[in-house]
Amino acid sequence: MCAEHGAGFRSLKILVDNRAAGGLASEHGFAVLIEAGGRSILMDTGQLDALEKNAAALGIRLSHLDALVLSHGHYDHTGAVDYVLAENPEVRVYAHPKIFSRRFSLYPDRAPKEISMPPEERLVVANLPDSQLQWIREPTEIAPGVWLTGPIPRRHPLEDTGGPFFIDPEGREADPIEDDMALWIETPKGLLVVCGCCHSGLVNTLNYVREVSNRSIWVILGGLHLKSASEALLAASADAVNGFGPARVVPCHCTGEAAVDYFRRHLKAETLAGYTGFELTLEN
Repeated sequence: MCAEHGAGFRSLKILVDNRAAGGLASEHGFAVLIEAGGRSILMDTGQLDALEKNAAALGIRLSHLDALVLSHGHYDHTGAVDYVLAENPEVRVYAHPKIFSRRFSLYPDRAPKEISMPPEERLVVANLPDSQLQWIREPTEIAPGVWLTGPIPRRHPLEDTGGPFFIDPEGREADPIEDDMALWIETPKGLLVVCGCCHSGLVNTLNYVREVSNRSIWVILGGLHLKSASEALLAASADAVNGFGPARVVPCHCTGEAAVDYFRRHLKAETLAGYTGFELTLEN
């Protein structure tokens, strides 16, 4: 049990990821269920119906959730918000106000793609009563020993948002993805840091978590958005992670196979690619 918080960290289970264990659905998206601080917390919802399928397959009742955290306003992290709120109309929702922004990805030789939170999901969140929706603008403890970073300062010279992201389909104005945030959980072994997509940069995120918490890091898990990273950024990221000394790194979703392979070869920590069905407890 966590010394400061009697409820402590119990478990984390990935419910949506690009990869999946046998019998579970995969999709380009991310969602993770956290049991900590005496609360049941879902971070992100994936893109389509994988969350619903996997919750049913794993016997998880989202009607028992205490909180829904939205790490940022991209379609692959918010696509099943309506399903979650249908299952649990009173669940408390945590997000940054910029989550409703319209946003696009612009890649060469491809038509602009809108990657915003889907309109129906925006509507259902926007219509929540003030008592149910909490905007996160700074580091905030949402359950005993469970924190959200709020916006993460962008300080590292090599880190950017991880792709050609814009707030207009013409690509005139870059999207800084200000709403991107991570979550951390206090455990007896150190902090468990959970990233949705890490658009703020992995180094920036870890530095900020350490700055705010003043704690060592035990595990880093989630989407790290390094699929387009340069060799220099991969090297800087690996050096930074090694400096924090976690026991395990679990890259998921948008990290990219090349980055996962690089981490396997350069990190001192055990590196295990995440997948739907992956479970973490203090014992494993």
